[in-house]
Amino acid sequence: MKTTYLRSLSLAALAALLISGTAWAEANTGTGSSGTVSDAFQVARQAVGPQVQDKVVSVYGIGSPAAIDKWYIIFYDPSVPSHGRAVLVEHDQITKTYPANGGTTYSASLSFDPSRITSEGPALDAAQGYAAKHHIAYDSVKALLRQTSSSKPFRWRIELLDVGASKGFVYVNALDDTVAAYSSPSSKNSSTGSSSDSSDKTAAGFANDVKGTFLGIGGDLQEFFTGERTVDK
Repeated sequence: MKTTYLRSLSLAALAALLISGTAWAEANTGTGSSGTVSDAFQVARQAVGPQVQDKVVSVYGIGSPAAIDKWYIIFYDPSVPSHGRAVLVEHDQITKTYPANGGTTYSASLSFDPSRITSEGPALDAAQGYAAKHHIAYDSVKALLRQTSSSKPFRWRIELLDVGASKGFVYVNALDDTVAAYSSPSSKNSSTGSSSDSSDKTAAGFANDVKGTFLGIGGDLQEFFTGERTVDK
């Protein structure tokens, strides 16, 4: 009996050691799960000067329906031609930085204080709820938070994708995490309003307004990874 008890203790101690070792490895090699957008920002800000750390022009994430794996955070930076510097954060580590040459010049007036960056979790949940209600199947997302005008609502845009094909865009209010509108994949100019945002009677106008600015993000990524730019030309 005593031998069995000691053997059980030994196995338990070994298991605890293996678990703690795995956790340590994930924490120090970046192979664990990714953090939130706030975590990513705290990492990304180390790549830019203190004078622009509070001037974000775009936050863009790629991941699963429930979690983002990669964050591209673009800071307003007048020292580069586009006035935008992108920082790629993966697993809470900076993996690349580069001038955001998206064919446009970022405006200081459209930068926003990072304290306005709301958690992506509720926005992803809201998109999941909308997709379930409307029977939209998807296996990955692209999340974008960007101020297109000082007078426009501050919203997450969650693109739903299934095997790489777009299933549409769900716009989620950043202040209260309610679904404001949905835009079909066939046309970013058409969208349907949501009863959760009845005061906004210009959902289609909002989708039309952001059409060009969202295309620039796609161009940035294509040019960054392939050295070519075709999607928005």
